[in-house]
Amino acid sequence: MFDWDRNNLSKIRVHQIKQDEVEQVLENDPIPIYEQDVEGERRFVYYGETNAGRLLAVVVTERGERIRVVTAYDLDRSQKRDYLNRRTRGE
Repeated sequence: MFDWDRNNLSKIRVHQIKQDEVEQVLENDPIPIYEQDVEGERRFVYYGETNAGRLLAVVVTERGERIRVVTAYDLDRSQKRDYLNRRTRGE
């Protein structure tokens, strides 16, 4: 399901995020925020929550049947507010 290698693992490690935390966010009903095109590749940005309550943004792309994580990072204050407001509205 998820496509991991040394490259994307090192990108999340820079933000002190573990592989299982990213997978939890993607499995815990994340909120789609926006889509972008990077050099012809569609990328999707999600806000979500780990099982421990850590709020993360996760950037992914689809490669065939697999989900490739591009990067992930902690939400800043305004992103947290946006995420919590969307959750309150039922998104």
